Formats: sequence, C-alpha cells, structure tokens
Amino acid sequence: MVNTENELATKTEDLIIAGNEPPQDEHNHLRGFGGWLYIVTFGLLLTLGNSLIYIINTLLPIYTNGLFTELYSDDWKYALIIIYETITYALYVVFPIVLGYFGWKKMRRVRTWAINFYLVSFLFNVIYYFISNSIADLATPEFMNEQGRNIVKSFITCLIWIPYFINSKRVKYTFVN
Repeated sequence: MVNTENELATKTEDLIIAGNEPPQDEHNHLRGFGGWLYIVTFGLLLTLGNSLIYIINTLLPIYTNGLFTELYSDDWKYALIIIYETITYALYVVFPIVLGYFGWKKMRRVRTWAINFYLVSFLFNVIYYFISNSIADLATPEFMNEQGRNIVKSFITCLIWIPYFINSKRVKYTFVN
C-alpha cells in the first residue's frame, strides 16, 4: 500500500526547495488591514479629531455661556442651526468610533456603515447649506461659497469611497465576521 500523505509532503518539499512554492489562496494577500484602508482610517481619525475640537471649542461654549438662549430669543433659526451642528458633529464623533470598532472586530458591517457614513455626510452638507441659506445674516456670498465647496468635497468623497467599499476585494476579504 502506498502512503499518499508522505508522497504529497515530499512533493511539496521538492517544490519549495526548487523555489516554486505551492499555490496559495489567491486572496490571502488581500486579507487584513492594508492598502487604501490606511487612507480611509486616516480620514476617519481626522473627522473624529476635528469634530471633537469643534464641539469643545465652538459648540460647548455656546451652550455653557448662555449664548444659545440669546440666539434663540433673537431668531429661532439660529438655535436650529446650532442644534443641527451639534447633532451633526456628535455623529461625526460616533460614526468613526463605531466604524473603528467594527473594523477592529473585522465585521461585515464595516462596508455598510462606511457607505452610510459618506452618504450621511453628503446629506448633512446639503441640508446645512439650505438651513444656513435661510438665515439672512449667515447667507453671505463667502459663507455660501464655502458651504458649496463642502458639498462638492463630500460628493467627491462619495464618488471615491463608496465604489471602493462596494468593489474592493480587500474590504470583501478582510471584513468577514
């Protein structure tokens, strides 16, 4: 009787010695964190950091100094925009943390959450544009141009990263749990 297990081991050793390794799973090199995911992570960290700084330096003083009540008594639209910014920036803190957790656990939800994050960011920018445009004192040409640029930037971000998360083999083979 021929021992096929020993023959296979000998053939494998011969291939390795000859410099021809046996074919490995072609997707092994795509598993794990790497490639463009570094850029995504860097962007999420920047979003998290910038949002925390904005909340601490800009929004928190508005609430603690009584400025919110003052703005509300002048025009309710000012209060609306402050509340909107607070919710938006709070989500800009929560989304990267949740995405980071899902990514660390290599959960399949990363793809869906990342796509939703980019879509929600774009939607937030569009809504913010219209809210701020409805307040006469805010709707200066410079401010509205800046908000328009933010919409364009978030749209371009969507054009780049949503297809990446849909089509990327690295994303598909990394986030499997």
